[in-house]
Amino acid sequence: MSILSATGRIVMVLSPINGRWGMHKLMAKLSTNEFGINWDPTKEITLVTFNRKRTLCKLLHVDQTGVDCTTRILNQGRFKIMLDENLVPRSLNREQLERLLTDGTISGEYQHAVSKFLLESHLS
Repeated sequence: MSILSATGRIVMVLSPINGRWGMHKLMAKLSTNEFGINWDPTKEITLVTFNRKRTLCKLLHVDQTGVDCTTRILNQGRFKIMLDENLVPRSLNREQLERLLTDGTISGEYQHAVSKFLLESHLS
């Protein structure tokens, strides 16, 4: 069973954020469109962000009933995502997000054999 929402839009911000930002700061940036997402506050969204070193991933999930913020740190390695101040946010599907949170990648070769095993057994 996944803790990820089965519905709503998933957007990955490709500009690095400060790893100390919490729910309130991320929500303020989302609400004022500083991430360039053009979010409709009546719609469910999961926002995926990373710190500059790509050692920390923050998920901000907003739905009709509330907001939650989750921090993910991999046991080893870094998230294999290209970050730059001028990159446009990217949409992800749920499977890509699950792989990102498990392995630190969204495509190509897996960083860790255990990640591949966990993801393939989860999908079966």
